[in-house]
Amino acid sequence: MSAASANNRLEQSQDIPTICYMCYSHCSTKARLVDGVLVDLEGNPEAPHNRGKLCAKGRAAIMGMYNPYRAKVPLRRTNPHKGIGIDPKWEEITWDEALSTIIEKLKAIREDDPRKLVLTGLDFHLSYFLFAFASAFGTPNVWKGGADYFCGNGVHPILYLTNAAFFAEPDLDHCNYCLLIGSQLGFMVNTNANTTTIKMAEARARGMKVVVVDPICTTAASKADEWVPIRPGTDGALALAMVNVLLNELGLFDSEFIKNDTNGPYLVAPDGLYVRDAKTGKPLIWDSKESRPKSWDAPDIKEPTLAGQYEVNGTSCSPAFQLIKDHVKQYTPEQVSQITTVPAATIRRIAQEFAEAARIGSKIVIEGKELPYRPAAVHWNKGPSAHRHTMLSCLALQLLNIIVGAMDVPGGLLGCNPVGPRWAPETGPDGLIVPANYQVCVDLAYPAREVKRPETVDARELLPVGPYAAPFFEEVMLAPDRYGLPYQPEMLIRCHSNVMMSTSCPERIAEVLKRIPFIVSFSPQIDETAEFADLALPDAFFLERVAPFPNYPAYRAAAGQGEWYWVIGQPVMPPAGQARCWPEVLIELAHRLKIEEDLYTILNTMFQLKEPFKLDGSSKYNLEEITDLWAKSLFGPERDWNWFKEHGILVSGKKELKHAYPRPFLEARIPLYFEHFLKVGQEVKKVIQEMGIDWDTSDYQALPDWKPCPDFKDSPDQDELYAVNYKLTFHTFCNTPDNPWLDELSQHHSYAYKILINRQVARRKGISDGETVWVESSAGKVKGEARITDCIHPEVLGIAGTFGHWAKEMPVAKDKGLHYNRLLDSRLDRLDTLSAALDTCVKVKVYKASG
Repeated sequence: MSAASANNRLEQSQDIPTICYMCYSHCSTKARLVDGVLVDLEGNPEAPHNRGKLCAKGRAAIMGMYNPYRAKVPLRRTNPHKGIGIDPKWEEITWDEALSTIIEKLKAIREDDPRKLVLTGLDFHLSYFLFAFASAFGTPNVWKGGADYFCGNGVHPILYLTNAAFFAEPDLDHCNYCLLIGSQLGFMVNTNANTTTIKMAEARARGMKVVVVDPICTTAASKADEWVPIRPGTDGALALAMVNVLLNELGLFDSEFIKNDTNGPYLVAPDGLYVRDAKTGKPLIWDSKESRPKSWDAPDIKEPTLAGQYEVNGTSCSPAFQLIKDHVKQYTPEQVSQITTVPAATIRRIAQEFAEAARIGSKIVIEGKELPYRPAAVHWNKGPSAHRHTMLSCLALQLLNIIVGAMDVPGGLLGCNPVGPRWAPETGPDGLIVPANYQVCVDLAYPAREVKRPETVDARELLPVGPYAAPFFEEVMLAPDRYGLPYQPEMLIRCHSNVMMSTSCPERIAEVLKRIPFIVSFSPQIDETAEFADLALPDAFFLERVAPFPNYPAYRAAAGQGEWYWVIGQPVMPPAGQARCWPEVLIELAHRLKIEEDLYTILNTMFQLKEPFKLDGSSKYNLEEITDLWAKSLFGPERDWNWFKEHGILVSGKKELKHAYPRPFLEARIPLYFEHFLKVGQEVKKVIQEMGIDWDTSDYQALPDWKPCPDFKDSPDQDELYAVNYKLTFHTFCNTPDNPWLDELSQHHSYAYKILINRQVARRKGISDGETVWVESSAGKVKGEARITDCIHPEVLGIAGTFGHWAKEMPVAKDKGLHYNRLLDSRLDRLDTLSAALDTCVKVKVYKASG
């Protein structure tokens, strides 16, 4: 190539600022185009969110956009039979034909009963439009699929209850002791992956200790100062034993924090309910200086007490904290060691290390302001969360942070931005914290929602403190008479999800989908769920569409100190073939159904649009125009869509201390005693008894306990193992296995496509490294290559990711790795009836394939 040609080529290159959506971290990127061809993706160096970094998944996104197996035209099913592996016998149609068919069916459903429409999907960039369309149409039925089975069932409700935040992260800028329990945060897994990994590395360099508790020596565990193997599903017992050590053996707890920032001093009667003031109904606290009860918010309280027994109006009562101390005495390290397999000495040592690292009572000066300093944090995620009884176990984990005062203060566990320039938590009933209204993207655990007979297809009315209810969609669909819905779904619109891969045993999900007469699928590829569709519509890839403010800082930006920043995603290429972005199609459908005015009214509320930038019900908008109005409403007319297209990111100012470390600035208290669970549990029990449903309500208790998973055995059969699913740093759910670059990486990786088996177990069973084996549960079985290792608990078998695709239009991913969810049965007794988590603590047998 001549120098002139090279210069000409350079002149035709351009960098387009946008975002990555290869996971839900939404890193800001720059797309390099040369002669109209996307040739590279890099992190945006101007972005505080990822500091110019981009992981392997992000760099590989090019291959997703240029995937030759993309769906490019609308398809109509001609084969009336549906099932796994059944050819839909597609025929190509036009978009007009597709939309006319959809409109005809939607009109009939809306005239009959709008609730017969179900929408499914979890598109973090654009889910606003899914919920807005559903509401405008008149259906409450939005089924979010896999994320609502496993993701945050024991994470988000606990964080909302205590941090008033959707996510939380250790304050890695100041933390000195980080305890990760079933979590890999800071090791390119979990929220804000690039940011937390950079901060984790910096914290390790200055001496922070990391202890990882996990059945598998994951990436995080392999890099930690200490890996503590644990029997799956027993994390809650470990936490309660540690709480017992701190409260009853060592006496290490932050009494001032518990007195002033929690409901620990609230007086509790023998029935478990608060003792209340007769006139105001407010919970009472015992003032030891004056030896009398006062309302929790009385301005003249001199010394709230945390211990003892008192009589108030003829009722014997004790502070909630006293009840906790007494309650956890049963969780001795010796007893819990038998449950968890973690040695009693290790439990005591880690508990003491954690509390001593928290430096209870210490202060730190930041920006001239003295703040509490608690440089220790416990973080947990899917490991403890994906189990029955998860709410109780995860409440126990959060108790560790609460009792040492490491909550939203320097060094502790920080909620991701519960306080911001335009939002803040409220003080709710009984003085307890309630998240800012518009921040909420899941149902809250407090105050509890109304309990009543189900009117939704996922029976969420029976889960009043749970964040989700998705697994109960299966339950209701497969046992409709039990729940007595006055209608049955007739149409499913699927947007950006693959429920056949991401939920439970696919044969069971197939039965659910077969019961829905008409399915419309939006997907970039004909995947396993699209194969059940009646209409398969080509969806735009994320680099071909608009994404308005996907990192909304109220719950998506990194926690702690730093800057407020807002990013957008813009298309770097036009959609492939005839692909369209699914919200654009829903907007078109809304206009044809004449519900656009309701749709825009709902979006005005969701986006908090201000005049003169509100959506007009008499107009028609595309995503760019809606984003333009949202940008101008937030930042003024000079920061419009064109400005964001040029810059990609707006850094709007430095966080104030009350934003980064809100706890010292808040009046609302954190619950460590959950009185409202008792009340709502009685309401649930009454309704289910009226319905005649066998539904466990025993977890509605005010103090956390550990309860065994259905498959738990403290003396397991040597022929059985616990199967555990874990995350790799270079894959996201079932979204990335069909990417050829990531597939090549997986094939060279020691663990990715293999079955991890402990060396002792393999020796006992005569299984050699590289040998093909079957793994079988009561729900199904999978086959794969054994990887013999010492880096796994001896009672555990490990399977990574969500692999094992079988759709013929996904040839790169087809038959690669294992589909863990085939082993999972989602029957009622394996569901957590507080949070709807599906229990993944499943017992399996492993044996040679040749046998």
